Amino acid sequence: MKVSGALAWHPDVAMTKEEIDDFLSGRWIARLATIGQDGYPHVTPLWYYWDGKCVYFALTRNRRPFKHLNRDPRCSVAIDMDERPLMGMRSNLAKAVIITGDAELAEVGSGKMVRIEAGPWQGEYTPEQAVGMIASRYPLSVRDGALGFTRESYRELFSRPDIQESQIFKDNIGRVLTKIIPKKIQAWDFSKAPIGTVSNQ
Repeated sequence: MKVSGALAWHPDVAMTKEEIDDFLSGRWIARLATIGQDGYPHVTPLWYYWDGKCVYFALTRNRRPFKHLNRDPRCSVAIDMDERPLMGMRSNLAKAVIITGDAELAEVGSGKMVRIEAGPWQGEYTPEQAVGMIASRYPLSVRDGALGFTRESYRELFSRPDIQESQIFKDNIGRVLTKIIPKKIQAWDFSKAPIGTVSNQ
């Protein structure tokens, strides 16, 4: 995997590996670009999980991104934030990480194990365990039930012998744990630019 600064005009805006990890630990929205059957790119906003090495999504079989990746695993992911349109150029606060790589797919209920490569969730999981953990990063309310779940509680929940009869398992049927293995990463943080420098994307 190659990590590169996207803006050669000033290397100071390039993000380090540690800065990338810190930024991607936030609850941002990722935009997954896949290759459509007609050859045109298709972009979908998604929740994600970054473990420090790979990025993970929970797709469904009936969505176009899954169909595209099932046919052609090549893809790109953009995760960014930019306060300049609302806050003005003074802070120059804009960060982005662009990941280019290949997808691996594992459907819920397939029995296929998936590996989270690094970070606090590192280890082997069933697709349903991993899908649940991704969802737990974005709790909408206490009522949603995701709040308070840990790696161990998801592993234990989905290891129960009666799990396939539970509503939480049935709700995840058709979901696909999607793992993007990076070949190249570009990242920048415009707030690191020298004082007086104005950056435009």
